[in-house]
Amino acid sequence: MSSRSLLLILLLGIPAATFAQNLDFEQGLAGWHTTGKVSITKTDQHKGNACAKIESGSIYKTIPVNQLAVVQFDAYVKSEKKGVRAYSFVRFYNAKHRQLLEFKSKVPDSTGYQQTGNYVESPALSSYMEIGIEKEGSAGAVYADDFTIDPDAGSPKTKHLPLVDLDQYMKPFWRSDTIYNETVLLYSKNGSHAAGELLYQPDRILSVTSFDLKNAYNEGKDYSRSGNVIVRAAGSSMPFRADTSFDTKKDLAWFNTESEWVVVTYAHHDAWSGPVPAYKGDQMPHSIAKLRAKKPLTIVAYGMSITRGMDVSGYDTIPPYMPTYVDLFARQLGKIYNNHNVKLYNAGLPGSRVDWGAQYADKYVNPLKPDLVILDFGMNDFWSFTPEQFKGYIETMMRKIRVSNPDVEFILLSNMKFDPDYVLDSDQYKAFYTGNLKGYNQILQAMQTKGVVNADMYAISSYIYDQKKAKDCIANPLHPNDYLARCYAQALSALLIK
Repeated sequence: MSSRSLLLILLLGIPAATFAQNLDFEQGLAGWHTTGKVSITKTDQHKGNACAKIESGSIYKTIPVNQLAVVQFDAYVKSEKKGVRAYSFVRFYNAKHRQLLEFKSKVPDSTGYQQTGNYVESPALSSYMEIGIEKEGSAGAVYADDFTIDPDAGSPKTKHLPLVDLDQYMKPFWRSDTIYNETVLLYSKNGSHAAGELLYQPDRILSVTSFDLKNAYNEGKDYSRSGNVIVRAAGSSMPFRADTSFDTKKDLAWFNTESEWVVVTYAHHDAWSGPVPAYKGDQMPHSIAKLRAKKPLTIVAYGMSITRGMDVSGYDTIPPYMPTYVDLFARQLGKIYNNHNVKLYNAGLPGSRVDWGAQYADKYVNPLKPDLVILDFGMNDFWSFTPEQFKGYIETMMRKIRVSNPDVEFILLSNMKFDPDYVLDSDQYKAFYTGNLKGYNQILQAMQTKGVVNADMYAISSYIYDQKKAKDCIANPLHPNDYLARCYAQALSALLIK
């Protein structure tokens, strides 16, 4: 048995928490691997009593990792003198010890400690990784100290079952006479009673609760209703936000409304007059054939933080623990087609851009042998890329994925609109930002052909924002909440379900 094979067996038999030990070198080099000349010194530490001195080579830890996990690590590094340089690295390997991918970050040649690290995603088929610091050149030394390592950053540490009925949640909002747990941010303008709009005019309100479903509110005592408007009563315990709680003077002002909504379940009879997602299964023959024949269907969702599920309650481990939109979509396909062989892989990396997606598509998607790929980029791109540039990167992804998977089919997802209040009207670049996002939608619609369809969340979110307000539907300017993420799942499902 080779030494690397023995190493992997040992790795897989030890809890990952073991590798979080001795990250500050207080126990010397215990748990670390080195190449070149590396020692422990007690005179140049960042904190504590010791640090690693790297005169040549590298110091690293070997850590088990799941494929498609978000990995984050940080360390403090300084140079003995100016001009002495190093970089942090993370290298991913499969079970056969083949290196799949490496990411590096340059460390400034500062004689004072600087923080460095990497925030990346493990590629498909990853089994373990090496995380560390490597010195460049032969002169001088660098010092490393105080690592922090999270091999599964952002993922729920505890799995919770949803507190809601997912079958109810997946009833298309555009043709349902009952709306379940629609989110409303009660909003006070100029000191008035806080109020919020519903998407439809209710015939009968069935319930109004807090977002976590723990507190019920009563009409007459906690709120009144006029048409489709819910008005908070003075003295009610219902959560609300005042206009003064949002920065309306700072360009690109950030906010977080997570869990501050009330949720309303109601019956109505008025009809939806906005854009309706259409069935496009005729353009997706391979996926539909597999679903109908109950054969295995492998779905890969490749994208960013919205894809990953950030700010959806299940991902953030808060009640009511709704799954991500891609999980809801895959579940719905399996349920409607009575196909228990639908497999989903979520390859969303928070913060990723379309150029990153194009560069690494073969590493993250191809080894999974997908039948259907959801491409979900754009919300980190409108700052920089024109629609034509965006199109080029999407085409590159598709081309790379088809090399190994010639029959693969694609859903191109047009992003929701960001909060219109996020960028001030006075911003000279506002038209550039909004024009890019709108242009991405037009580009993705025009790319539809056999095996490629578009889910238009741009048009759907635009219409919903006009009927309600954006802050009813989003956790912050760039991320949908449970309600709008559910609309994503419903719109995707409508493409493949009649």
